[in-house]
Amino acid sequence: MPTRLPRFLAESRALGTLALPIILSQLAYSLLGLIDTVMAGQAGAADQAAVALGVALWLPVFLSLMSVVQALSPIVAHHFGAGDHAAIVRDTHEGLWLTLAFSVLPLALMPAVTPFMHWAKIDPLLIDKTVLFLWGILLGLPAALLFRTLSFYCASINRTRPMMVLAFMGLGINALFNWLLIWGHWGFPALGGPGCGWATGIGMWFSLIALAAWTAWAPAYRSCYLWRKPAWPSWAAQKKLLRIGLPMGGAALVEVATFSSIALFVGQFGAAQIAANQVALNFSAMIFMIPTGLAAALTIRIGQKLGSGAARDARFVAWSGIALGLLIATLAIPFILLGRDAIVSLYSPDATVRQIASTLMLFSAIWQFADATQVIAMGALRGYKITLMPMLMMAAAFWIVGIPLGIWLGYTGWPGQAPLEVYGFWIGLVSGLVLVAIGLTLALRQAANAHLADLR
Repeated sequence: MPTRLPRFLAESRALGTLALPIILSQLAYSLLGLIDTVMAGQAGAADQAAVALGVALWLPVFLSLMSVVQALSPIVAHHFGAGDHAAIVRDTHEGLWLTLAFSVLPLALMPAVTPFMHWAKIDPLLIDKTVLFLWGILLGLPAALLFRTLSFYCASINRTRPMMVLAFMGLGINALFNWLLIWGHWGFPALGGPGCGWATGIGMWFSLIALAAWTAWAPAYRSCYLWRKPAWPSWAAQKKLLRIGLPMGGAALVEVATFSSIALFVGQFGAAQIAANQVALNFSAMIFMIPTGLAAALTIRIGQKLGSGAARDARFVAWSGIALGLLIATLAIPFILLGRDAIVSLYSPDATVRQIASTLMLFSAIWQFADATQVIAMGALRGYKITLMPMLMMAAAFWIVGIPLGIWLGYTGWPGQAPLEVYGFWIGLVSGLVLVAIGLTLALRQAANAHLADLR
């Protein structure tokens, strides 16, 4: 222990240095959603509702596709650890080709949006506004995915600062074009709330161009310079990316579907429970950025260690990441427990909503350990290029245990007792998170030991 503590502290500093810009860039993206919601709300309730519907439709698609192309991160990290700069360039080009192919897929989904919203009995006025919002987002989506691919390349060679700086610059660009396109300033068309979608699309292209220029001109990228004529994509390399990336996209879809479905399941319990559920989930998502950023850094650190042939160091990095995540969760729990009433008061003036949300925050405090453990363990497993098993574990934990348990408790309740309504669904969420945390931790232990055994 006396020798391990300094090593743990050193590794924690390395992980923190790598993770902090990732966390801050995620914060910028969250603030972008907040700015869109607030500015669209000033244009009217219908405009704000259209933005909310548009985000609910495009965000799961974007997160799933982004998670697929994130397969580039452990691959480049392995090459970086091995000092193979030519392979970094080659596989980053392959990742960019894959991203271009995937960025076309949302176009195929657009014709289904209007019929789906009619089927869901959405107000026709909202449908028109939402579709206009989505077209703006859709035209910017290729740029957003390419930007994320370049960001994974940068982060995997320990260059995380550009993604952070450009995320906040993009935030400013988005706010400016919101102002121009919502109200029609400086001769721009006044689109109302849908202008937020077009502003976001413009901001996506700005961020991509800026990051491409940064990587083209900054001296730090000379050793693995991307901007020479790339080769055409190789099917063998594309299969390698897809083998790692498709389960990552599946895991993201499972997670998004789980938390989105809760909002639908509690819909029959009234506006107060719907609003309280959204408040508690929104705050939990903000706290979740910290272990998510740490998980992304862990993927890179473990990939680099394995690439350099240091499997024992990779195992130490993995368990250091788990320990650091649990430490962060320990610090977060008292903050949530003591500040929950003040936190929910920032979201809603309604006394009933605040009372329900404050109770749900207790569940949020309880699941901090499980939530941090599962996402960090998954990040570590991605460093080992293990992605299919985590996706299957997550699907089983949430959709075989968590959601069915929530449905039973929410709609029926314990034998002889009244239905627990929204609280029942949160019990199901906590149960699913605990199960997936245990399963992924055991899988990480097995993966780390297997790599050590290969060296013997």
